[in-house]
Amino acid sequence: MTDLRSRDPRLGRRGPRVLALTAALGVGILSTSFLLTAPAAATDYPSWSDVQAARASADGKAAEVASIQSLIAGLQGQVAAAQAAADAAWTADQAAQAALSEGQRKADALAAQATQASATADQSAKRAAALAADFARSAGNDLTSRLVVSGEGSGDLLYQLSAMSKLGETSQGILEKAKQDENTAASLSAQAEVAKGELADLAAAADASVKAAVEAQQGVQAALIEQESHEAELTVQLAALQSDSAMTEQEYQAGVEAEKQRKIEAEQQAAAAAAAAAAPAPSAGGSGGGSSSGGGSAPAPAPVVVTPPAPSYSGDAVVAFAEQFVGVVPYGWGADPSDSFGCDGLTQYVFKQFGIYLPRTVSAQAAMGVRVSAQSAQAGDLVVWPGAHIGIYDGQGGVIHSPDWGRYVTHASGLWGSYYFVRLL
Repeated sequence: MTDLRSRDPRLGRRGPRVLALTAALGVGILSTSFLLTAPAAATDYPSWSDVQAARASADGKAAEVASIQSLIAGLQGQVAAAQAAADAAWTADQAAQAALSEGQRKADALAAQATQASATADQSAKRAAALAADFARSAGNDLTSRLVVSGEGSGDLLYQLSAMSKLGETSQGILEKAKQDENTAASLSAQAEVAKGELADLAAAADASVKAAVEAQQGVQAALIEQESHEAELTVQLAALQSDSAMTEQEYQAGVEAEKQRKIEAEQQAAAAAAAAAAPAPSAGGSGGGSSSGGGSAPAPAPVVVTPPAPSYSGDAVVAFAEQFVGVVPYGWGADPSDSFGCDGLTQYVFKQFGIYLPRTVSAQAAMGVRVSAQSAQAGDLVVWPGAHIGIYDGQGGVIHSPDWGRYVTHASGLWGSYYFVRLL
């Protein structure tokens, strides 16, 4: 079946970057479920000057502390709500894809049955026509009279009467069969036309569902960008208000950067621990966490000389570019081949070379695209182990990823545990 979205350039940033989801649901499934609310007015975040002014009085400090705590909670709540909406949109979209797929299967099956029934009806009509021709050739206008007068005795007459009866039964049966086959062909053709007509509605619902999923995921992106832009700053402001020690503006700015790095490292540590617990032991064959092309527990890496990526974007180009780091770059907190790659550092660096910005952390990167089914996954999609790990799908059932401490970027020939695929928007 043709993917109805593979020809729609609106669903990808570049021509080949489209959503290849399997197929979809009846009209109206998403008409009211996942409408995004209009963006609220821009939030007025406090500046360092506001924090300094609030420190001048106990009341001002308490009010500012409460305000900042509310802003932090609000940022976290917006991300959680947006992610819940995106998850719901994904579930509905999968129902839509399945319904369209089933509708296409039904329409194709009815069309095939109608074609076969029409051929059968043609054969029956030909038999009936041949019988009529035989009647005309054998008896002129009165085959019955010929049968009656051609015998010489009672036995012949009885035989002739029996033959007449059988002939009549046969001809009647052939005519009835021809009519029945004609009716069957007409009925199946009508059903096939109805099913074909219903596909337009199913396709429209499928198109609406995929757009709703994209919009919902864009809502997650916006919420995460907002959180990334302000949460570290608010956290340092809150610490400054709650501390009795004075802080210079230079210390404040340094503290914001340190808080951003602390958050990245904390999430990476949690992700690494979760990934290590979930992944199977390394193996030479590359199943699960092992390597199929020289990664895993590699010897000391050679100096990194990065080969530039292909000039145009494609999933295969992404995989080919990432392949050069297998067995070469060690795991670490970094996002640079001259240093180290965390799982999210690898994906961030690789896609950056193709002009695609990804933030750090697994959850934030997963939010930069829309889920696709395993059947629709393509080379260059992200493979996400929720809250734990991320890598680049090779299109052949494996993944290029930076696994954990003591190992190097690996090309595993298989996937493991609970994961899903994300296509970047």
